[in-house]
Amino acid sequence: MIDELILMVERAGKKGMTFATALERKSYSVEVVSTGHAALKRAASVRPAVVVLNAASLGSSGIRICHNLREGLDGVPIIHIMPEGTLPTEQAEAAAEVVLLMPFTPRKLINRVKRLMPGARKDAITVGPIKLVPGVRIVEAYGREQRLTPKAADLLGVFLKHSGDTLDRGFLMKQVWHTNYVGDTRTLDVHVRWVREAIESDPKKPQHIITVRGKGYRFEPSPRTGNQNKKK
Repeated sequence: MIDELILMVERAGKKGMTFATALERKSYSVEVVSTGHAALKRAASVRPAVVVLNAASLGSSGIRICHNLREGLDGVPIIHIMPEGTLPTEQAEAAAEVVLLMPFTPRKLINRVKRLMPGARKDAITVGPIKLVPGVRIVEAYGREQRLTPKAADLLGVFLKHSGDTLDRGFLMKQVWHTNYVGDTRTLDVHVRWVREAIESDPKKPQHIITVRGKGYRFEPSPRTGNQNKKK
């Protein structure tokens, strides 16, 4: 029996929109509410392990509801199910750990739920003073904890897995954005800045993500000292 509570924001009645039954068949404890406000009220007394926002069943994108849940749930992972034809933006993705676009099978949702359960959060990557939990996109560094956007988390994961290696821009674009195009890497540079703000003790003087001029970036597990900083 899986005893962690899944709090689901869902309205039954539309064919193919209900996922609560599929989760209950896998022995999850599921409690269903019909509004984001009700979810926040219920979560105040019973802290859920995961919140599933089935916005497709609500007949909306659910973006505003998801942001309200993020602000009020204090770290509880959210799965946001969006209606078919919706175009998820990075801003929308930043409010939830997982964004799923209809249609998809219940199995896909169940797999995502498994990865977010407390007992499954053992996939943390720790290098030096930095710890990343990819499933929930949480990074811990220097006594701080922050939740990253999906692409920023992917980028940090690449750096941690290739610690000490100089990674050229093409490699990073391929790994994170799945493109071979390197004509404009401003998006990469912006995400590097966001990751630095999350992991560096002083983002203006980076000690971990080092710019290698003419090549790309290198992740250093130990803070750099002395004259080495001049090549930031």
